[in-house]
Amino acid sequence: MPAPSTSQNVIARGVGSNAFSFIIRFAAKASFLYVGARLYGAVNYGVFTMASAMVELAVPVASLGLKRMIFPWLEEEAHGDAPRPAMHVVIDALVLAAMAGLVVSLVLMAATQLLPASLASDQLRLAFLLMAPAVLGQITGDIALAATRWTHRMRYEVIARGLVEPYVLTGVALAAWYFGMNGTGMLLGYWAGSIALAGFSLWSARHCLGPLQLRRWRLDLQRLAKRARSLVPASGSDFLTNLAQRIDLYLVGFLLGDAAVGVYGVLRQLRTPILQVRQAFDGILTPLTARTLKADGDFTTGQATAAATRVVLTIQLGLVLLMAAAGDALLDLFGAHYATGYSALLAMILAETINGAFGVSELILYYRRPALALTVNLILIAIAAVTIPLLTPHYGILGASMAMLLAAVVAALLRRYWLAGLGVRRHPLHAAVPVLAAGLSVVMGAYLGWIARMSVLQGASNGVMTATPPLIALAIYVALIVAWRKVRPGVLSLDRYRIS
Repeated sequence: MPAPSTSQNVIARGVGSNAFSFIIRFAAKASFLYVGARLYGAVNYGVFTMASAMVELAVPVASLGLKRMIFPWLEEEAHGDAPRPAMHVVIDALVLAAMAGLVVSLVLMAATQLLPASLASDQLRLAFLLMAPAVLGQITGDIALAATRWTHRMRYEVIARGLVEPYVLTGVALAAWYFGMNGTGMLLGYWAGSIALAGFSLWSARHCLGPLQLRRWRLDLQRLAKRARSLVPASGSDFLTNLAQRIDLYLVGFLLGDAAVGVYGVLRQLRTPILQVRQAFDGILTPLTARTLKADGDFTTGQATAAATRVVLTIQLGLVLLMAAAGDALLDLFGAHYATGYSALLAMILAETINGAFGVSELILYYRRPALALTVNLILIAIAAVTIPLLTPHYGILGASMAMLLAAVVAALLRRYWLAGLGVRRHPLHAAVPVLAAGLSVVMGAYLGWIARMSVLQGASNGVMTATPPLIALAIYVALIVAWRKVRPGVLSLDRYRIS
């Protein structure tokens, strides 16, 4: 059994590396968010948000799950009876995905043109038509960058997704706005970013895996057809996962129009730091969960994921308080259209906090009962499909955010119920302390903020008045968490994960 510090160090290094790459990506996205939302306006940004979201929904179908499934393919071909160059395997995957991508693009273009005028504006239909073929650039980037990770080199994906694609997108969109292309500037930027992503990713794959050796490569349609059939389940699973993550965006766009989805798209981008806390842990916790399950069984793995839930939740709740303090000011940066979204932003980040922290245990379901993990996504989709149309006519984008908060709570309860069936029965209040600390901090922050407003802050700006209670709450929350760790030193330890 490894020393506790060993597990902690391995996880900390993995989380730190992922977090650094996410910070780079978020900084790049923030620059485009300002250009798109502020300069182009809510309507144009809403059209772009819907069109790019449709492309992103089509990508997992067109890529046939090869972003994940290319790894066993590379291993098999590299160590088979007749080993093939790794770049030939990548070329096979790209050819297969390109054929699927062409079909998906044509279907998407045809389907979106059939949308009734009540659901899609003429500008949105044009955007769908122009953006659909960009699926090919995105799947090329996904597959080629996955191949670089097979060689354990992560820097190429960080550079491609964090620097090349977003900054080309931002630069071209900014130049297009300057030249008056308000209707199509962001679409042109997306195309430029996709082409740059594809080109850099192909160069990266060749640099990692060796020369193309095109004269030796042969197209084997029978082999590709066999591979395609085996990849369908992975592709379908990725599609449902992506749909569950974006169905609220689609429904807001179709039900409330381009301007509303523009505001909603900005809120989704602002909740990114909450989302990235969980993503930073996923890269290292996914393989460690598989190893711990194999070596120590479901119960020990359940204890390990419970500790991970507490860690993720503790960090996320701190960010929730920070977003509560800064959210109003951030929305003001983008203009009057966006300032009304503060309440919806709070509901959205709470939903993401529940999904992120209490979704860690879903890794056990993925390995033990993958059908149940898929069912979670189906239930999320069903709840959103029913509740968003009911709530948005009266509450607008706040109704959509509340619907997703409800879906997140239901999903968390279902995961707990199904895990109990596997013998993973954790204490019902194992993560209660961070929640209670955050709640107490909010109450105390509100009270102390009221006192400050009545005395010290009289005459201060509205932004300072709004931000003061959450900032006080954040300081109290940090103090309570530090005290909790001193009382129970191992409560946030991840040493139950097995690293070897």
